[in-house]
Amino acid sequence: MKNEYPYKNMSFALIADLQPRARDVVSRRFGLESEAPQTLEAIGKTHGITRERVRQIIEDSLQSARESIKEKKEKSTIAKIFQNFANTLKRLGEVKREDLLMEELQASKDATHVVFLLTLGDQFHKQKETEHFHAFWTTDDNVFNEISGIMSSVLDYFGKKGMPLTLEEIKDVHPSFLEVSKHIAQGYDGRWGLKQWPEVNPRGIRDKAYMVFKQTENPLHFTQVAKAITELQGMLPGDAGKSVLPQTVHNELIKDDRFVLVGRGTYALAEWGYQPGTVKDILSYILQHNGKSMGKEEIIQKALEQRQVKESTILLNLQDKDHFSRDQFGKYYIL
Repeated sequence: MKNEYPYKNMSFALIADLQPRARDVVSRRFGLESEAPQTLEAIGKTHGITRERVRQIIEDSLQSARESIKEKKEKSTIAKIFQNFANTLKRLGEVKREDLLMEELQASKDATHVVFLLTLGDQFHKQKETEHFHAFWTTDDNVFNEISGIMSSVLDYFGKKGMPLTLEEIKDVHPSFLEVSKHIAQGYDGRWGLKQWPEVNPRGIRDKAYMVFKQTENPLHFTQVAKAITELQGMLPGDAGKSVLPQTVHNELIKDDRFVLVGRGTYALAEWGYQPGTVKDILSYILQHNGKSMGKEEIIQKALEQRQVKESTILLNLQDKDHFSRDQFGKYYIL
């Protein structure tokens, strides 16, 4: 859909009456004629003036533009533009991350011009990017005081739950608030969680495999995992159409302690209670964990809970006299 608001033309019109140097300073600061906004220091070097002088020129120029808007606001195009900004922010919960707001306004190509216009509107307020938040815009002054507390509570809630949640499960928090946090992200399935969680923000084959196992909640052969990852990537930004080789998955699973080989080419998650090691290692773990000798059938049952192998394989390993022995009742114990 073509954007009906002339953001670029309007921003240029509002600085047209400025003195040449002031017009250039404002244009450089907001990136109106370049790829990106420039720093006060860089602009100062260009014009041979101090950073503070650059700041003063910008403030004076913005004030001049605001006065021009007020004189003809009700009759000008800028009134419609400001109303569109206000309506959009209201629809989005009064808050929106700057880059996502540009998408909502269909103005990604004219983002610097939109930021300039938003700066001129008295009803619009910007929170600059910080260590914990992306830059965002709001029409509610109180948001700046409230958002840190709200996000702190949400982060604590995620920490307690330990898993991605739907908006309904988070309760009474608008998605626009979640978007501004640098520590929270939305997964491919629409659920929200901590950005470092692999279920939310998978960074490679291993994380994507982890997502697959969490979804299926069952051990899988590495070929099944490869197929599931390929399907999953069709829903992830930037990964659509990319297929994954089974052998690549196999090689990655072997290297990650989150996964345990429980059968011939079959893996499970260690967090499900599966122990790493060979069948012999598992038998040793079972007997040691039990703390006393065990009968053959009980050992087989416990071993099959850990490994997808034949009973004969378990019995063969129990014959290793360097590791296991039997008491007078025929029960096995670890040496």
